[in-house]
Amino acid sequence: MPLDGNIRRLSLEIQNEWDRTNLNQPNPLKLDDQVVQESLKLAPPLKFEGGTHLGRHLVPSTHQDFGEDDQSRNKGCDPNHVDGLVNKYTLNGYDIETQPPIGIVSENNRFSIRMLGGFNRGKACLVFGQAFYIVDVYEFTNPLDKRVATSQINHHKDLSLSQTINDYVKEIVNAAESNEIESTETAIESLANRVAGGDKTNNQIKAIVSGAIKLIGSVYANFTVYSSKKGTSAGKYTLASWLVSYNIAKQGIEHRTDEELISQGYISYCAAEGDNKSTWARAIYHGQRLGIPVWIFGYSSTRVDDLPDFRKLYMEEFEDYKSIMIDWASSITKFTLEDGIDEDAFCVKFAGFLPQHVKPNASKGGSPTEVGLVNQKGESIVFDYLGNCLTLS
Repeated sequence: MPLDGNIRRLSLEIQNEWDRTNLNQPNPLKLDDQVVQESLKLAPPLKFEGGTHLGRHLVPSTHQDFGEDDQSRNKGCDPNHVDGLVNKYTLNGYDIETQPPIGIVSENNRFSIRMLGGFNRGKACLVFGQAFYIVDVYEFTNPLDKRVATSQINHHKDLSLSQTINDYVKEIVNAAESNEIESTETAIESLANRVAGGDKTNNQIKAIVSGAIKLIGSVYANFTVYSSKKGTSAGKYTLASWLVSYNIAKQGIEHRTDEELISQGYISYCAAEGDNKSTWARAIYHGQRLGIPVWIFGYSSTRVDDLPDFRKLYMEEFEDYKSIMIDWASSITKFTLEDGIDEDAFCVKFAGFLPQHVKPNASKGGSPTEVGLVNQKGESIVFDYLGNCLTLS
């Protein structure tokens, strides 16, 4: 891009060409350099991540390129919106407190501006008879920052068409198909928040993420969901395969004698709730009968938005159920618990959580990948079947 000296601005050659083109052209909005300077005071240029402002200029309509691929909304020309803009120009003229549309210098023609917004304003100027318009010219360090800016410029209160959830979905899908972002849930969520943050609610942004994932198709799952099934229909991630991969005894007592279980030293179970009644019943029965600890490994059976919160609740459920069992034992033995219980003698223990928040490239920012058995915070811990219940840590 042509620049003058050390100041990042458009070359005088480009500005002179535009001035020459604008000379004696229809100008019912009475736009001139003074209006541009006043607008800079009342509506300063927006700041975009990765963007550099190259100046606010009067760009001839013949030098404004409105490619639909550069527009953030899924649209052609909206006649009603164009009429509204024309009426506003007729009644009020140009509003110097309004942010002007933005654009970048075309790669194919240095005198032409690829407009990233103002699609319908361009049509309105044509109808109104305005031969040039005020444009903020930028350059961006990469295509993704330009894409984000294209969406953010519509987050204003002037007469404009709002962006729909589908518009944002389209932007994210296009970014993934153009290899501007990785096809991962983390990357999709990050971009959704960048382009729609401040415009859509949290629930709407979740809908944008969900819609983009469905359309992109093959998305790396940042949240691993484990299946309790067996065989080929179980999928890639199963509870059984995870236990085996970390040298943990397979769940339950199936296909093992009592002697083999005692020799094994403990029994393992996986449970999606801390107070899973079926798991607790089996754990107490077999643990008490064989005199060995029963370790419960926690996990979420479905994707959850707040994994730490889920794990906190899980541990609370575990402790509540444990308290119920202790109260029951105390009531039938008429034994008081002034000094608490013998934790070593209580056979049901909580080991930790299966890793579920994962990323393909942890070194590229965001939360680190969870590896192996983890605690409530997602930090790796070592399983020791002779150790203490995690709730006691």
